[in-house]
Amino acid sequence: MTCEITWEERGVYKRFSGRVSYSEYRRSQEQVLADPRTDSLRYIINDASALEGFAGTAEDAEYSAAFNYGSSLSNPLIRVAFVTRDLRLIAMIKFASVISSYPIRIFSTLAEARAWAMENVAP
Repeated sequence: MTCEITWEERGVYKRFSGRVSYSEYRRSQEQVLADPRTDSLRYIINDASALEGFAGTAEDAEYSAAFNYGSSLSNPLIRVAFVTRDLRLIAMIKFASVISSYPIRIFSTLAEARAWAMENVAP
């Protein structure tokens, strides 16, 4: 698994490739949301378009949504975008989005995800 994390001016871009386990995704989530810069974030883009496979469960998705809750108390303005066409991953993201404290959307292209993520970022 590879997860490249890039801190941008008002957001974070995470690019996943290869086979990813839920624990690997969770580490990337913790790494970003535990960082002091999270207080000024407006978006997180999770680009899973290069994934070859993802291993996770509904319970994992529920944990991720609960983990987001803590950081949403100090910064409720973050939008979370996912770029994927993987049907299993889409199902998990949809499950998490129902209980997430952040708005979560799924896109088939990075350009669409970035456009949505940037909607709430002042120029």
